[in-house]
Amino acid sequence: MGATIDDVAARSGVSTATVSRVLSGSVPARPETRERVLSAARELDYRPSGIARALKRQETRTLGLVITDITNPFYPQLVRAVESAAHARGYAILLANGGDDPARELEHLDLLVERRVDGIVIVSSRMTRRHAERLRRTSVPAVLVNDSVAGSDLPAVTTAHRRGASLATEHLIGLGHRRIAHIGAPADQAASGQRRQGVRDALRAADLDEPLVAIGDGGVAGGATAAEALIGSGTTAIVAYNDLTAIGALRALRRAGIAVPDGISVVGFDDIDLAAWTDPPLTTIRQPTDELGRWAVEHLADVLAGNGGSLRTGPVLLEPALIVRESTAALGAWNLPHHAGGLMT
Repeated sequence: MGATIDDVAARSGVSTATVSRVLSGSVPARPETRERVLSAARELDYRPSGIARALKRQETRTLGLVITDITNPFYPQLVRAVESAAHARGYAILLANGGDDPARELEHLDLLVERRVDGIVIVSSRMTRRHAERLRRTSVPAVLVNDSVAGSDLPAVTTAHRRGASLATEHLIGLGHRRIAHIGAPADQAASGQRRQGVRDALRAADLDEPLVAIGDGGVAGGATAAEALIGSGTTAIVAYNDLTAIGALRALRRAGIAVPDGISVVGFDDIDLAAWTDPPLTTIRQPTDELGRWAVEHLADVLAGNGGSLRTGPVLLEPALIVRESTAALGAWNLPHHAGGLMT
């Protein structure tokens, strides 16, 4: 059994109340008393009880973090950003993986509240009104990252997804591409509609045709299947829902003998670490993951410290950035024959 506060008090010759005040720094102590207490604590290897301290202060210095799916490379990047920002503000992180299951995410929310976390950061691609109602009924402040709930006043920080997809499309238009397709994701995926609309915004601004749209699953396999549906459509460039989708498209085009970018240019979204290591390296839209994590944690920390008033309502949009690599190039002479069967416009 480890040393107790009584042991430290006996070793230093002071009361347990004095030991508590010295170790917490709540009340100044005489230098010689402070040194005796600290020396005794070091000699006994005393560790204050985190549970007792939490009960006394009514805080645990812990934030809950719920993510959609830890197997998606984008989410570990956000976990890293949130943990780094939390550490800088003196908070630990309790991580819960939703496993891409909204019901499981709800279970984790309840568990985190029971564990008395001070606040909750939710990084989700499928936030639902059920989540919003559950969070509204709890006393634990929460912030959404990478998603928002339509009609909800929950605070959220996310990337300007529509603007990002528009940047990707503008890049391709500037390279001379006129027949641009979009590989989307199911409607319940975060920002799928916003990203599709961003592609349309840029095409309409350039007075070009609506994009051909093939729906994937947000992953590599779905991206490959969707890209196969685009072969023969006359498409010379693809804006993918995310980097995993784009990687699937690269694989499908390679299997079909279509060179990237000479035959078809491909742009992703997110800028996961793997994007720079694909063949060819992937042009993509970079989400500001560090800023997303920092904003979420600092907003919660300010509210908990009483510096930020109440939680703000509605989403905050952060600017994305175009990262140009080797998967996009100027339109060449080679073009595929037109065939648009099975695609949406």
